[in-house]
Amino acid sequence: MSRTPRARRSRLTTATAAACTAAALTAATALWNHEGSVAEAGPVSATGALGTWGEIDQPEEGTAVEEDFFQPPDPLPAGEPGDVIRAEPADAFTDALRIGRFPADVWRVMYLSTDGLGEPMAVTATVMVPTAPWKGEGERPLLAYAIGTHGIGDQCAPANGLEQGLEYEASLMERFVDDGYALVVTDYEGFGTPGDHTFMVGRSQGPAVLDSLRAATRLDEAGIPADSPMGVNGFSQGGGSAVWAAQLHPEYAPELPLVGVAAGAVPSDLNQVAGFLDGGSYFSLVGLAAIGFSSAYPELPLEERMTEEGVELMDTLRGSCTVDAIPHGMFRSMDGITTSELLNSPEWQARLAENLPGETAPTVPLFMYHSALDDAIPIGQAEELRDTYCAAGANVRWRRTYSGSHVMSLFLDYDGAHDWMADRFTGEPANSTC
Repeated sequence: MSRTPRARRSRLTTATAAACTAAALTAATALWNHEGSVAEAGPVSATGALGTWGEIDQPEEGTAVEEDFFQPPDPLPAGEPGDVIRAEPADAFTDALRIGRFPADVWRVMYLSTDGLGEPMAVTATVMVPTAPWKGEGERPLLAYAIGTHGIGDQCAPANGLEQGLEYEASLMERFVDDGYALVVTDYEGFGTPGDHTFMVGRSQGPAVLDSLRAATRLDEAGIPADSPMGVNGFSQGGGSAVWAAQLHPEYAPELPLVGVAAGAVPSDLNQVAGFLDGGSYFSLVGLAAIGFSSAYPELPLEERMTEEGVELMDTLRGSCTVDAIPHGMFRSMDGITTSELLNSPEWQARLAENLPGETAPTVPLFMYHSALDDAIPIGQAEELRDTYCAAGANVRWRRTYSGSHVMSLFLDYDGAHDWMADRFTGEPANSTC
């Protein structure tokens, strides 16, 4: 596929955006330390560890996430994973002024999927089909874009952010739409829909991604054939979701014609990630994951093992987007918010082990990339997953970069994933570095 002048301009734009978002994060942190509350400082745009975030001033009550659309029927209808429960036309914008509309027909859908316990659940997603005719060979490709960390407050879900022009990864999504690919962006479990978002639970996120591809092809209005070439792209939380989609694909959704999965900054071993974040700037992400696992697995204790300080922090995190959540947990530690061992307890370790990827190898080409300077997700544990997959015979292309922090890597390393996926859709051979 040829590289257009627009693609070259996008590279310059994303590089500039990375610098701006890093500066904004520094400013937001300074304002927090000075004022005691980021929200008092007014809107600041920032990008965060384990993904990206947007405006500090979040949508008011009564926005899209509170509409009846996001309330699943009770009981859930009978059906197969990926079946569409309901759908309606929607809007998707790349900016808060709602000027930059995605050049696509857009729907939001609710579909059946499978939670971490193997039970049926309802998940929402946004489906986009470019308005321009597909000019490539064969059917128009379909890409599942797995988002990075947005927090767990319902107002932060991508279906809401895209409609309001506040989606933090919209500029990256737009490049795939500009290439002519159909796009589906899942909200994951409990994001907009009832309950806490099961943040970092791979056995929930992986099915949600795979079933979003199924749902996009079963949305009659979209006209996406079930045999369209398909791919998955994600960074950070999205990178974890992507590898789980790749790993679960052979047994869970073998009919999906996946041609490749791109996964950046993968948080594969959550024990190592938690240890890396404990006591640091991004400790809130450990709290978000604790809430996510407790929501996915009801037998996991949480609040009953928290100090008063810990309960207060968890209550704050539940309603927060990432930019709001980060300052509340800065430099805290598990020892300070828990009354006894939490993550090291047998029941927690059992569920963490269950969500450690690597038990089986993907059968589709996998592109993994990671900045050696990542300040949120240590590169070593991602390299261990790469080695595990390689030893099992997977086709893995690994790229170690030096692009800077987690935030910078999201933008500066994006071109590699974008171009690798384009090569998969045009049938270029995937060369492994194992």
